[in-house]
Amino acid sequence: MKKKIIGVIVLVVIIGTLGFNFMNRRAVIQVSTTKVIEGSIEKYVEELGVVKTDNNSSIYSFVSGKVTDVYVKVGDEVKTGDVIARVDRQQQERQLIVLDAQRDFLDAQYKEALKPIDENEIKRMELLIEDAQRRLEETKTNADNAEKLRTTGAISNQEYQSIVLRYETEKTNLRRMELELDQLMKPISQNVVQQFEAQLNQIDAQREELKSSSMDFTINAPIDGFIMTKNIEVGNFLQPGIHIMEIGNISELYVESDILVDDISNIKEGALVKISNNSLNLNNATGIVRKIHPQAFSKISDLGIEQKRIKVEIDFNDSITNLRPGYDLDIKIVIEKEDKALIVPESAVFQMNGVDYVFVNQDGIALMKEIEKGIEGQRLVEVKRGLSQNDIVILSPKDNIKEGAHIKAYQEDLHN
Repeated sequence: MKKKIIGVIVLVVIIGTLGFNFMNRRAVIQVSTTKVIEGSIEKYVEELGVVKTDNNSSIYSFVSGKVTDVYVKVGDEVKTGDVIARVDRQQQERQLIVLDAQRDFLDAQYKEALKPIDENEIKRMELLIEDAQRRLEETKTNADNAEKLRTTGAISNQEYQSIVLRYETEKTNLRRMELELDQLMKPISQNVVQQFEAQLNQIDAQREELKSSSMDFTINAPIDGFIMTKNIEVGNFLQPGIHIMEIGNISELYVESDILVDDISNIKEGALVKISNNSLNLNNATGIVRKIHPQAFSKISDLGIEQKRIKVEIDFNDSITNLRPGYDLDIKIVIEKEDKALIVPESAVFQMNGVDYVFVNQDGIALMKEIEKGIEGQRLVEVKRGLSQNDIVILSPKDNIKEGAHIKAYQEDLHN
């Protein structure tokens, strides 16, 4: 009798264990999913830009004397020729000599700027570029060999990173030289020509006014625009060369941004730029990279770190009426774009042993699929291989989801 009871108990335990394991295998895991869609995806460099005026004119005093009147204040609009200040006449002949010297100096600079392209300097830069290309090839070969040595343990990761850094430095140096050569081959811009001519015309006007006026000497606006800065008040005593005012034409605005050297190699002139500022309700403005400066400079970040940066100038595609020089704008320079890409949220992608995967909902069963990624940006990932449009992928898969797991899906639309 005891043997029968023990046998029944053992049978019940076995059946219970089998049932528990069977139920665990059939346990349903709740997950969030979304569809694979076809759409546009972009990768960009994000930075802060500052609004600048494209046509500025700095006004300097060409005479000595006491300021008797100032007719403008910061923010006032002026037209070319408007009298903006008046200075008491003193030492007229000496002032004419100073004006003549100023004009001769400015005219010499203007003629120098109009000189044809210096073929010798271009040839020198081309030779430097050839040398830089050879060094780049050598450092790339060293970097490729170092990667093989690192995988075998022949060199440390620190030694490998040092070799890669030298390669990246040579690549940046080559890009800088190419930009310098490009700048050398460009003729003087029309803006610079206009600035020289405006300053020469201003001096000529001042000379004529000084000669013909028997009363006070006047300072006139050389261009149409707005008073950006004002450094004189009634009663000030001026000397030749003192900066008086800055006039800017706010109908000709552009954006200037300082880009990290590490990012500049991905940016090309003509690249699309998305421009925004929530405080100004500016959300859909766009622009084009018009110029990449040839020389890098050092700048201290908000965290106190010294960084190498390069200035980039951006033209607006459309006229924006509520902008003023000095405003900060958020910019996104598009460096890669694909209009017809299969897209999934980045949270759906995970990595195992250096390979990228997603889980797909196949009729309530989780199936793991290997994928090949393309562009990554905006928290989205382009899938170049491994998925089809309208496949259902699992978002943020947890450790309890395995191949073949039973799932209950709640679909979300995370692409908008």
